[in-house]
Amino acid sequence: MAKRRLLKRDISYVAGDLVTEVLVLAQLVPGVDQGKAEALINRIADMHDDYIKRAHQPAGKDNKKAVKEYYRALVTDLQQEIDTIEKEIEALSKDKVAE
Repeated sequence: MAKRRLLKRDISYVAGDLVTEVLVLAQLVPGVDQGKAEALINRIADMHDDYIKRAHQPAGKDNKKAVKEYYRALVTDLQQEIDTIEKEIEALSKDKVAE
């Protein structure tokens, strides 16, 4: 990971995009369950806070190899979390289409 600051910026950017996507879906598509949309926004906010905290405090600061592995695992976990949230957003929009 080049810089921790860039990772934090990327996390914030992705979280903002996901929240925007949910808000647009909730506001512009009639019939979308507002409770599910709000719960999803809260989950995104929690994900953002969790990953920012994890990016701030790497394990084993003295061992560069351990730090590198820590950030690789962090990025992998983040990508999996983003994929899961994207699937939930897709399901939220499909629930509307199915009605």
